[in-house]
Amino acid sequence: MPLESCITPDETAALAAAARAQIDAALTGHPSTDREAYWASVRKAYNTPYNDPPPRKRPAAIEIPAAPPELPAPAVIAALGAPPAEIHAP
Repeated sequence: MPLESCITPDETAALAAAARAQIDAALTGHPSTDREAYWASVRKAYNTPYNDPPPRKRPAAIEIPAAPPELPAPAVIAALGAPPAEIHAP
């Protein structure tokens, strides 16, 4: 699908500079760190759809430890009887 525009390629740089100047003028009341954060987010938003992120390193394989010993069956626990009601220290 052909792209139609009333802007010529020669006008692009001048229009972009004018737009940036207007946005910077609107951001003059903010600290410079906020202005830089704004422009960083604009660059990220502009570049993200077109640039694939760098591939992530895959984590190393994780060894699964051996299964813990099984608990005794409920019948075995019941056969041990209830714990004493009170435990007194010597």
